[in-house]
Amino acid sequence: MAVPALMLAAFLGANSTTSQPPPALPAVTPVQAELLADLEARQLKPGEIVFAKVFSPWQGPGCSLARGAIVQAKVISAVAHSTASRESEVALLFDGAQCEKGKMGPFSFVLAAIAGPEENSDAIMMDMPRSIGGGLSSNAPNGMRSLSTDDSDQWWNMAKGFGRFPNVHAGGVYGLHGIALSVATGPENSTVLVSKNSDVAVFKHTELLLIPASIVARPVADASPTADVSTVRTGIEKDSSVNLTFTHAAPPSEPLLEDETCAPPTCNIALANGEGEPGSHPATSISIAGLGYTQRMGRLIDTPPQDETLSYLGPNELLVTFNLHGLVPRLGETEGGTVRIIRAALIDTQTRKVRRIVDWHLEDDRQYLWPLSGDRVLVHVGNELRIYGAGLAKEASMTLSGPLAFLRTDPAGETIVAGIVEERHSAEVHAKLRDSLEREPDENVRVLVLNRRFETTATSESSTEFLPPVLLNEGQVKLYRQTDKHYHLVIETWNGERRSLARFTSSCTPAVATSAPDVLFLTTCSVARGREYRILRADGKAILQGTTPPREFGYSAAGNEPENEVVVKTVETEQPMDPGVPLHVADLSSERLRVFSALNGRHLFTVQITAPVASAAGYAMAPDGRELAVLTQNSVAVYTVPHD
Repeated sequence: MAVPALMLAAFLGANSTTSQPPPALPAVTPVQAELLADLEARQLKPGEIVFAKVFSPWQGPGCSLARGAIVQAKVISAVAHSTASRESEVALLFDGAQCEKGKMGPFSFVLAAIAGPEENSDAIMMDMPRSIGGGLSSNAPNGMRSLSTDDSDQWWNMAKGFGRFPNVHAGGVYGLHGIALSVATGPENSTVLVSKNSDVAVFKHTELLLIPASIVARPVADASPTADVSTVRTGIEKDSSVNLTFTHAAPPSEPLLEDETCAPPTCNIALANGEGEPGSHPATSISIAGLGYTQRMGRLIDTPPQDETLSYLGPNELLVTFNLHGLVPRLGETEGGTVRIIRAALIDTQTRKVRRIVDWHLEDDRQYLWPLSGDRVLVHVGNELRIYGAGLAKEASMTLSGPLAFLRTDPAGETIVAGIVEERHSAEVHAKLRDSLEREPDENVRVLVLNRRFETTATSESSTEFLPPVLLNEGQVKLYRQTDKHYHLVIETWNGERRSLARFTSSCTPAVATSAPDVLFLTTCSVARGREYRILRADGKAILQGTTPPREFGYSAAGNEPENEVVVKTVETEQPMDPGVPLHVADLSSERLRVFSALNGRHLFTVQITAPVASAAGYAMAPDGRELAVLTQNSVAVYTVPHD
């Protein structure tokens, strides 16, 4: 992508005492970056560091900056608006940049212009290749395709940058009111932001235009906030000849991934009957306390954790996974090592006998298991992705080149999209950014599109600042923020068709997920009604919608592809909850699971559990749709679902 070029000859001639014209200088490409945090005069002190992120690759004299590289500025002075000083000022000296990948080094820029961010119609989800569904033809080696800027409107091609403004000049301020800019007139050639009647205040995502200080011969002594000291060629162009390439990080050292606790043919543990739910009539109830399963009732949670799952690997094969809490402190002391140990037990639901037990070592506390087609599951263990089938047999595995940022599948379980974190910064720079921003800094993400055999069919790159992609069987679902609280949900099909699914308002960032049998689960917030949810088919028709009362803690959806059924799970608390306030697991009072037809939304079956688990999962439908397995605090209850 081409970026504006800045002409700087006027910088040399601004203070000239001779009538001779200054020598002509070649055009130089400026750096385009955005602030990573709010900048307010009243909150700043001299010597503080301000960070900005480059959003377009840049190469100049003595430095090359990749997309996502960090530049830093030192606050030279900060004057707040007051009765003693009607004029507020902040002087910034940009003196550092990641010219070498990941490392911050000395390099000087001059802040030449600033602009307000473009916010209308921004996609807040990652963009994916439009051709990843239904097979992929490519001339690339091994059928793998690397996206060029012509393939997809990637995240960096959103309306952003100074090319959207006509006649950009040094000292220019665009899309911001009450701020003036005095270029290179402050101490040490710093640029001064000025506000006459209030504090200088510019906020996160404000865009900055920077030029190398080495080509500015001396400060512009008589520069004013409106001095036209240079011009910028406008117009953002796409370079269709550019193909994206990726640097593969060295694989991390091999951790302990799995312990075999009970393997066939010697494994034959018989489990006792579980305690039935009062007032419920499960076909069978299986106690799993003997496997080490227990709920930590005093644990504080603010969202449903991802610690327990149920999955069918065949008509009578139920895979139960749960967190072995007691072993974590001993093994999770070193950074990058085991954070959780998940026990996976394969149970025969008819005989109540355990066929196999393995312990998986996990390096994070996020989701680790996803259902796939053909009664299989995808599992993230250590630095590997694995596919398990009947008998908990490992069918395929893949080593990851870095930490897993996210993983998504389509409802059919045929397409897998994995995001791999590629660290932008050294450990020192990462720590400084985290302390300054009070959150983890954004990282590069390499996106891999895989088929059911872990073969890579397409690649692209994005950033952790965007929500992971959401896939239906027909294509990618994209969420757009149009105006404040107004959103548009769109599907872009694999054959290039674009259809509107829903337009809605939400006072919080909507959550979008997909589930078998090819349905979309959308959750939003309303000031008047609280949290709301709806289930949409791929054609946009809502088959179910509802509101969440104050006592409901969490809800999720899962389904059955062959039978076109979907299960909605909600968990209730003893008392109404205050938003954002953590609660104890013991505060959960009940759990309700309702089975609906995905064709017409007809209610088929309801199960009420009085000993709920905190997990977002913990339930599964059998392959034929006639059994619903539910994890409780004591056992696994298996219910017979009536046929529709």
